[in-house]
Amino acid sequence: MLASDFPSENPRTQTRNFPYTNTLYTIRKMTFRNIFIIFLLTFFSCKTAKVETETEQPKTEIIASEYPQQIGFVNDFEKIFTEDDIKFLENALSYYKENSNREIAIITIESVPENMEFDQYAISMSDHWNVGQNNDGNGLTVVLSKMLRKVRISTTDKTRNLYLSDEFCKKVIDETMIPEFKKGNYNDGILLGINELIKKWI
Repeated sequence: MLASDFPSENPRTQTRNFPYTNTLYTIRKMTFRNIFIIFLLTFFSCKTAKVETETEQPKTEIIASEYPQQIGFVNDFEKIFTEDDIKFLENALSYYKENSNREIAIITIESVPENMEFDQYAISMSDHWNVGQNNDGNGLTVVLSKMLRKVRISTTDKTRNLYLSDEFCKKVIDETMIPEFKKGNYNDGILLGINELIKKWI
């Protein structure tokens, strides 16, 4: 389970006032989506069964009222993504869960409770929502805050011990996700990061 800070996006990278650049960005975003779809289809056509051991999920001591209610696979409380982005991610993550017995939840938040650090809150919310607990302990959450400029990948013990180590999650955050976040491309950063996680999580 790893978290990282990322600087705010450079104003010079904001291109929404330039139609030609917007077109290129749309093409680029569709390319990311196509790559993600192709990978999912390829992965499930070639997947193999593995023997896994069960681990106990750590408990949280924070009261339930501290957490927002889970909406679905994508929980965009910070309103970062477009409706189209959310629909695509929801469909992709639903397909992934149905075909792999692994659950991924995306969460965006503007702030955390005053008595908590971002990392602690992200871990506790993942535990409270029981992400992956109905899938034999196969679960992870990606918690992102544009406002706080922080992101964390929180995995269940089983997922971390068997597939996605802290070191690997840190590499995905630092080398894949944050470069896109710095440019303001939050949806692309999430898509590319999830793609890297899924490739390893087989």
